Amino acid sequence: MVIADEVPSEAKEVTAIRFAWHIFGTFVPVAMPRPGDFPLFDRPPSYGFEQFDELMRRLRAAVSDTDVFAEVLATLQLEGRDLDTDHLARELHLDHALVAIIERLAAWGDRGELTHHFACVRIATINSGSLVGMCDLSTMVVAERREDGVALFYEDENGGHGDVGVYQQPLSLLELIVVTDGVLLVQAPYPTSSADWRDHYLDDETMRLTVRSPFYEPLQRWYEESVREWRETHGNNRR
Repeated sequence: MVIADEVPSEAKEVTAIRFAWHIFGTFVPVAMPRPGDFPLFDRPPSYGFEQFDELMRRLRAAVSDTDVFAEVLATLQLEGRDLDTDHLARELHLDHALVAIIERLAAWGDRGELTHHFACVRIATINSGSLVGMCDLSTMVVAERREDGVALFYEDENGGHGDVGVYQQPLSLLELIVVTDGVLLVQAPYPTSSADWRDHYLDDETMRLTVRSPFYEPLQRWYEESVREWRETHGNNRR
């Protein structure tokens, strides 16, 4: 479920709550430092899948043999950025122009993350852990191109994974915050009965947390202010 642009502003917060329930099966409260300071209902125009779609169109146009196309696509999905295009070209007798398209598809969306999947792009990264090296974890929120839209999922460096849903447009900033808060609760290092992710992370003064996004510039500041507000209210050391 996506908050539509035409939803009246007074109804959007309720819609966001339903969105959180749809994803995580529970109410995920959004800790709001100063909502008026953030463009909560803005959404990026795209995640860049237009370029990916154009590359796929060129690949289909260049490969008339359906069996060859299926093998190229299966290899891309299996190997992604690690695809050995020279070996594939020799095996399937591909020309240089076609290999160039395949190389661009294999690398599309890759921003140097530890893991990368074909047809995927990272929309947010959550880094949490202790200053003394305990409980360190990096988690990515990822958008994947599919025939029925854009699928979102989260994946951490230890192999943890969770599906979020399939959408027809990019998330608003508020929707991404709801998703991120839910992921933080799922991965909490210090589980408590609280529904506020900050109670799970910040009760230890050595814990740090950063959230960044190449598509949502205000996201990092939102979480910095959320952390600062919690620490000012609760103090820096309760463990």
